[in-house]
Amino acid sequence: MAVLVAYASALGSTREIAQRVAARISVVLGEAECRSVEQTGPVSSYEAVVVGSAIHNQAWLAPALEFLTQHGPELAERPVWAFSVGMSDGLPKLFRGRGAELQKQRLEQTQFKDVPLRGHAVFSGVYEASQLSAPLRALFRLSGGRFGDLRDWAAIDAWADQITAELAEPAPPQT
Repeated sequence: MAVLVAYASALGSTREIAQRVAARISVVLGEAECRSVEQTGPVSSYEAVVVGSAIHNQAWLAPALEFLTQHGPELAERPVWAFSVGMSDGLPKLFRGRGAELQKQRLEQTQFKDVPLRGHAVFSGVYEASQLSAPLRALFRLSGGRFGDLRDWAAIDAWADQITAELAEPAPPQT
């Protein structure tokens, strides 16, 4: 089965998650192609698509949104999953769970209106202190924020395995 895992990454964390998802899918379904959304041509040769983007300012990166717009009609004809990579696990503990859920809902309501999704997951990425100015870094730490590689590889693997299982199921008979 031909599966495309497309991504838009700002600093590499989303790309690494996409590569991991593609590798897990490949084990069961054969080769899954992993490409930047900017290097992806027509999606008509793929039977399924997984697309992901880093989240900046509560939205997907522009190239990922352009990918959805440009390929929307083709994507609507095949199974599509999406993942978003943000910093919810870096937020102060009080806001982590609720922040991730609100972010997921906001993205689904604004970014994916034209592409029906089989599923959407929000993962945390790598959030380095050097990405903030010294005053913002201090404020973030004082409020309970965390820096570092916050990716939950077990959750990412479980999500990729769920997609693989859905794709491996035989199609129901047509009536």
